[in-house]
Amino acid sequence: MLHDPEDYPEPEVFNPERFIQDGKINPAVRDPFTLAFGFGRRICPGRYFSNDTLFMTMASILHTFNIHPILGEDGRKFDPETELVTGLISAPTHVPCTVTPRSKKAEELIRQLPSPVAGEA
Repeated sequence: MLHDPEDYPEPEVFNPERFIQDGKINPAVRDPFTLAFGFGRRICPGRYFSNDTLFMTMASILHTFNIHPILGEDGRKFDPETELVTGLISAPTHVPCTVTPRSKKAEELIRQLPSPVAGEA
């Protein structure tokens, strides 16, 4: 249902702008939240927890890191062709960018965290 071209033109194309009009959420575009977690008797009971967790994760990342696109040889933003891997979760195969801590304090905070991979320092 989230790939219906009547609701989402060119559904295979990553285009977040389709949800925005004049800098605000476009009310004419169906909110994916209404379908992504099911509906009726089978609606996901963890949908609010999931959204809140995603929000907190993204807010923490954006608060701690500067994320910039890679610049091309001419000094302009490098915009490579990106393929999507589809499946349970769709994701780009590669997004060239630089990720750096926003400050010395942020870097210290990051270094204090345990490694996400067991046994890795």
